[in-house]
Order: sequence, then structure tokens, then C-alpha cells
Amino acid sequence: MLPRERAEKILTLHAAGWPVQAIADHIGHSHQTIRDYINGRRTPGTRAPRPSLLTEPLARYCRQRLTEDPHLRTSVLFKEVAALGFQGSRATLYRELKRRHRLPVLADRQEPNSQEEPPQVPSGMSRTLARRHKRTPVLPQRVAPIAGETLNSYLARIAQANHLTVTEVLAVLPTWFSTKTNNLDDRAQHHMLAPAATQALHELAHLTSTTPAGLSRALPAFDTDEGPVRATTACCHRCTARLGIRQPVPVHLPIHHKVCTRHGVWLSDLGEPHLDLSICPEITTAQHRANRLLRRFTPQQLTLAHQTAANAVPPWPTSPAAVPHHWRYRLLTLQTHNHHRGVSTELDTYAHAAIYPDAIELAAGALAKHSHGPARSTGGNSPHLRTMAPVGHGRFATQDSSWQVRATASGTTR
Repeated sequence: MLPRERAEKILTLHAAGWPVQAIADHIGHSHQTIRDYINGRRTPGTRAPRPSLLTEPLARYCRQRLTEDPHLRTSVLFKEVAALGFQGSRATLYRELKRRHRLPVLADRQEPNSQEEPPQVPSGMSRTLARRHKRTPVLPQRVAPIAGETLNSYLARIAQANHLTVTEVLAVLPTWFSTKTNNLDDRAQHHMLAPAATQALHELAHLTSTTPAGLSRALPAFDTDEGPVRATTACCHRCTARLGIRQPVPVHLPIHHKVCTRHGVWLSDLGEPHLDLSICPEITTAQHRANRLLRRFTPQQLTLAHQTAANAVPPWPTSPAAVPHHWRYRLLTLQTHNHHRGVSTELDTYAHAAIYPDAIELAAGALAKHSHGPARSTGGNSPHLRTMAPVGHGRFATQDSSWQVRATASGTTR
């Protein structure tokens, strides 16, 4: 930025009829700088804004992730957008989210340059585990965990099934559980808690008469997988009903997992009712197609492509003949069908479900168009979509929720 006096002198000389070449020689700056002030691209005394590294597609991705997972940590979100092509630092991402796009910010994002505060670990926790003379008791009622279930929810269901309080359950478990349940994010694996996680897992398995492997696969609190997830309620109500569970169970599902393909249920975000999709089977078909896309692309790439495509779907059909195949017709059909089940029609969930087949179709086309093989940039119109080598997409990335419940309940593996 030039000093105000020098910038104003450029404008004065230009008003006096000086050519750009003469002004550049007199002031001692490049022709481009002179033209920027003359053409109004720069204002005297005002610093030129720096180009934002967080593009609008990435900003929409961040907005969706923070909405779907309210307790998402900055470090996890930064890894996701970095894999999608974000070139800035973690502090830059934080600043863009807070200032430019006014996105919600968690408490652990308040000071991005400061070191992460360790959780409140009770003194002598490791000694407590090492000196346990009595084995953890075994509860009479066995409770199967649901895939992705939060630790607080599972402990509450254990207590309810055995006519106890959560406090009484925690009293017979290592203090690791009391510390962990006080944290907002089950998936946060702090280095002070990690050493005691294995012992805590075996104690909980003994208490509930389940296998450590089954608990580790089902509960994110013991899972080391950093695959992106979203917060919702358990799988689908039909899947949980098979296990005798009637109340909503908060879980974390992979971000691409929108539909229970076995029962045709739209898995809405946390706090919103699920939708019956039996009237629109093409939505379930779109979920199968999304699952197949994960053989070549990461969940982050698919989510970004879906997010971009959803904004590109035309709001109205091209002709009256296309109305029955357009998403607005599908929206009305879903609202009418689910209204009889007592689900309010004034929900954004309907639009998300109705537009899903169209968005997945556009996303698949965009990903295929810019795919040139593993570990190569897609380039062109979508610089933030990269085709990377196949990676793990989570412990139940492409399986429907019914398999998750069955496998978790039985403790089997594939």
C-alpha cells in the first residue's frame, strides 16, 4: 500500500493530464500500480484486501460440517479442508470461519495459536486402574451398543436397563469414564487419556458382558479412526426397534451416510425426525450410488461435490413434462406422505432429501469429469476436489445401518 500522499499525487497528476508512463517515471512505481489507483481498484489510504484462501465451496463445506457435528474440533476440520486443497494454516482457517463467513466457533477454537488445554484428568487416575483389587462387577442385563453411539448415551441405557443411575454405573468403572463423559467430543483422544483407554475398554466389556472388540467398533470414544462423521440419532427407528430400543439414541455416522438403505429411512440431522422414503425409492438408490463413489473418492470429496451440486440443481423443471421427475415434485410427495406420520412439513430436511438424487447425479458427473487416476488433482473447475489413493472410510462406511446394529449386537466382524 502506498502512503496516502503519494497515492493522492497519482490521482492529481492523472487529473492534470499526465499519461501513465510519465506518472510511473515520476512516482517510481510500476504501471500496474498506477493503473490500479487511476481505475479505482485501489483507494488511497486503504490496504488492498488479501485474497481469501477459503473459497465459497470450502466455506459451504465447513458450514455443513459444523452444522452436522456441533462438537467438531478445529484440528479435525482443518485436516479435512487441507485434504480438499485448502492452502492456509489452521489459524487462517479459524480467522476465515469467524470473520469472513461468520460460522459458529467452538470453545476450543477461541485461541487457535495457543496450545490445546488438557482435559481435567483426576490425579492418580492411572494408579487407580493399576491398584484395583476387586474386579468390576457384571450387570445382570446385557445392553448391546449401537454403532456410533455416544458414550453418555450407552452408559445411560446401561443404567436404565439395570435400574441404576448413571452415577452408580460410573462408581464401579475407572475414573477414565467420568473424565471422558465430561468432554463434549467423544472422538477426542487426548494424550493424557489414551494410555488408560485400553484398560477402561476391558472394564466396560466385563461390566456389560460384551466383547472389547465389539465395543471398540461401536463406540467412537474407543475408536481411533478419524473419518469425518455427523451427529444424528441412531441408524433408523426400525433398526433399533429390533433390539427393543424405543427412545432416540444419539450417534455419529459417516458424513455420506444419509439413508438406511434396508428400510428406506432418511437419517436427518440431530434433533430432527427421520423421514420415510418408501414413496421415493430413488433417494435410496442415490445412497447406493454414493456408496459406490466411495470406492474411488474420499468422504470429504464426495461431501464437497454433493454440497456444490446441491447448489447447482435448478429450482424449477425445464418443462411441464419433467415435473414428476423434478425434486420439487418429490418434495411435495415426501411432505404429503410423512405428514400422515405426524412429521411437520415445515422442515429443511424435506428439501435435503428431495434434492439428494439430483445432487448425487451431478456430483458423480463432476467427480468423474475431473478424475484422472489416484493421487492426481482433479484440476479445472473444481480445484478442491482431489482424487486420492483409496483410504479407509470408517468402520461402517458403505454398510446400511441394519448391518451395523446386527454386527455390533453379536460382536462379529467381517
